Amino acid sequence: MNASSTTPGGVRIGILGVNFGWGPHAALETVISEIRRTVPGDCQVVAFGSEYGRSLMRNVVDEWCEFDGSDYEALTRAAAAKDLDVALVTLDGFAARAFEAAGVRTVFVDLMPFLWHGADLAVPPLEVSRYLALRLPGLSQQTLDWMRGIRNLQWIGAVVPWQPPATTRHTYGYAEGNRRAIVTLGGMLGLTMRDTTTYPSLVLPGAIEALIGTGFESILIAANTPQADLDALVAPYVGRAEFSFGPLARTEYRTRIAECALCLSQPGLMSLLEASSCGTPLIRLPPQNVSGFQQAEIHRMATGAHTGVKWPTDVVDEAVVGQKAAETEAAGNDYVYEAIADGLRQRSDTTRLSIRAQLEKSIPECLALPADIWTGLVEKVGADGAKTAAEVVLDTARAARRSDGAAWPGP
Repeated sequence: MNASSTTPGGVRIGILGVNFGWGPHAALETVISEIRRTVPGDCQVVAFGSEYGRSLMRNVVDEWCEFDGSDYEALTRAAAAKDLDVALVTLDGFAARAFEAAGVRTVFVDLMPFLWHGADLAVPPLEVSRYLALRLPGLSQQTLDWMRGIRNLQWIGAVVPWQPPATTRHTYGYAEGNRRAIVTLGGMLGLTMRDTTTYPSLVLPGAIEALIGTGFESILIAANTPQADLDALVAPYVGRAEFSFGPLARTEYRTRIAECALCLSQPGLMSLLEASSCGTPLIRLPPQNVSGFQQAEIHRMATGAHTGVKWPTDVVDEAVVGQKAAETEAAGNDYVYEAIADGLRQRSDTTRLSIRAQLEKSIPECLALPADIWTGLVEKVGADGAKTAAEVVLDTARAARRSDGAAWPGP
């Protein structure tokens, strides 16, 4: 490795996020943005795979390299050919090992340490150069036990840009006449999931009817669902509210959440943290995967807000989710995906009525809660994640340069 011959005075960073929703890539974008503000000289970022996050990361990536998500020996060869100083990986432990095998010191960011158990314990790269784990409330003793085996563990806070609510909340609330709501559905894509239409088709009708029924006049739907499908879903309600659609760039996404009086969100961790960092009142929509059930509980514990919408048990049975997930995360996810698809085919109307009824009760309760509870999640997790991760990546690159006898761009 001799990065200085490629980018004099600069640092070369390889990045990769597991292709599971937008969260892993949103975290990468935030850390790299922090690094670019911090590192002197030139910073070159080479992204491997990470197809789901290309729209989110296009402003921070200089070069894209193909990776099929399974050929880790090919990833090792590709990484070795790129003269990298350091690699930054979110949630793909096998990729972290592949970078290390290429001689690239790697920083692994574990956004979901609660997720690994049973056969899935093969994923966390315990011997990676640096292992950064999100400081989440309520981690089980089982999780803490296996984490003792991590060689270089460091706990970090939320990997989202943070500012005090006084500066992030650019709006007044519902009581003052704000009738804007955002419905954020996340990336929806998973390792085996390519469908971005079924979940919105089952959840949105009841959510829209409840928002309109409680007086909301402007509804933004943030999702990567095709525009034609979203147009069809909102068509019965046009004229009763103004609709706009995503996906949104990171900066715009945060701005729009901060402007709204209410956020309805699928319980993806990064979505929950983004809303919490803005201090926006939030109701959790039914989960779309295994981790969503756990993340919804983490949000409830951190905020004290019992503002969650549940699936009807004849659509998605949470007890069955737990049984399947005890085998592997993939088994649990397969059950949830199939149950949601079956619900749309056979129980769409009863699901619409259930979601509408739950939200009609939850929305007034949510808006009546104290404003300061909504930052509870990011306050308990901490707000230092992006800054800490950036410092660790640069420290790791600096150590690699010095071990090679190469100059570092700065002190």
